[in-house]
Amino acid sequence: MDEKKYLIGIDSGTSRIKAVLFDLDGNELRSKGMAITAYTPYEDWYEQDMNEIWAMGTQCLKAVSEGIDPEDILGIGITAQGDGLWMIDEKGEPVRKGVCFCDGRTSDIIRQWDEDGTREKAFDICGTAVFGSSMSAEIRWMEQHESEALEKAACIFHLKDWLYYKLTGVACSDDTDMCIPMLNVQTRQYDDRLLELFGILKYKDKMPDMRTVSENKSMISPEAAKLLGLSEKTVITGGPMDIAACMLSCGVMEDGQAMSIIGTAAIHSVVMDKPDITPRMFGMTLAHFKQDRWIRMMSSLCGAPNLEWFLDTLGDGLKVQAEEKGMDIYDYCSHIIRDVPIGANGVVYYPYLLAGGERAPFFKSSIKASFMGISFNTRIEEMLRAVYEGVALAMFDCYSSVPTPLKEIYVSGGGSKSDVWMQIFADMMGKEIIVCNGKEHGARGAAMNCGVATGVFLDYAQAVRRIVKIKKRYKPDRQRHARYLELYEIYRSGYEMSMDWWDMRSHFLE
Repeated sequence: MDEKKYLIGIDSGTSRIKAVLFDLDGNELRSKGMAITAYTPYEDWYEQDMNEIWAMGTQCLKAVSEGIDPEDILGIGITAQGDGLWMIDEKGEPVRKGVCFCDGRTSDIIRQWDEDGTREKAFDICGTAVFGSSMSAEIRWMEQHESEALEKAACIFHLKDWLYYKLTGVACSDDTDMCIPMLNVQTRQYDDRLLELFGILKYKDKMPDMRTVSENKSMISPEAAKLLGLSEKTVITGGPMDIAACMLSCGVMEDGQAMSIIGTAAIHSVVMDKPDITPRMFGMTLAHFKQDRWIRMMSSLCGAPNLEWFLDTLGDGLKVQAEEKGMDIYDYCSHIIRDVPIGANGVVYYPYLLAGGERAPFFKSSIKASFMGISFNTRIEEMLRAVYEGVALAMFDCYSSVPTPLKEIYVSGGGSKSDVWMQIFADMMGKEIIVCNGKEHGARGAAMNCGVATGVFLDYAQAVRRIVKIKKRYKPDRQRHARYLELYEIYRSGYEMSMDWWDMRSHFLE
């Protein structure tokens, strides 16, 4: 009977927004995505236009629902990038452009919070080492530089919440989004001590109501239903945010299971059955989609864009070669780095490409991407392999700092399509790497949560059993792992010795 019933997932990321139509077995039936404009007027700024995102979201929703009986679409689940700052006024209109998770304009505020102990005190409450694009720091920046915009704001929330508001008329958020860094890690509720530490207690009335992800649901508004051609019975759910949504899409919900998302960011997370914030002052502690689970996350700020940048900037010759051989450029890249030895003949790449620098397992807003070890004999394929390995080295760096022993690592995001990259990850980590079925894991996790919230599935476990299947496993090679451990020591020593240099560079550019 339910073969003709559907769920839709929306996922709005740093570069694209997409809507995906799923049947109740989680099969991706239709997908529509659109590129989102990035606004970077200064080196450390990264913003998006909220109205543009909504307009694109409506186009994507219309595309995937066209020709389907509106009564057969049971619900729409929303996920999106976390962090940043997204504000609406009393009329529900954007106050200004949204500030994204990779924005780095607040470095002076973070530096001050380091010096006066604010970050350390806050960490003990929220379990997150506050970073540049966190809501708390961005609010303080707005207070100092755009106070009129902040005063005009009636509600301060996240990107997912903006789309939820446009679909329902309800301004709210959920604990997977607001936990960074506005919630007490133990209670998963707002804590006035945090707001006071950040100097933003005066704006508490601008914070949205906060719910669990299974409770964060409303009926679609009549206006949105008419605009999209959907039934007014359609249920809209908000959450979980993209990290937890990808975990749900792959069934990652037991203590010690890990998840890496190789997308715009390279997000490395492990599930915990109790909140453990060790080691102190590193990474983030998030609310899991299940109320009795937490996530310890160490996120490299930049993942797959390192490869995109390399190909766009230095890869014209590779593109020509791939075309001459009739190969996809990414398949060709995988082909030519296979014969390059581990360590790329001495070339090491540091994948700190985005505006915010790096935030785990260390925080450094001034650090940038770089190659070390290039000589006159260095070839393009060696530099290319170093890029692949640099992202993997950052993964190892992050997972080395989590408090829970890893059982297995699931990988999603665009990077999971590369067999060579997945094998490099497996060999680097010395752990099995698992890739699950499906392509749009964020959207699918949001749709699965919608299914649980609306009673399509009894609970998350039933949703996972019905939908999630393992596509491929990559087993580590012991000898290659041992070689990668040697390379990691070189990688870590390189960035540790360069910390002061990056600050000098930053000051020079001021």
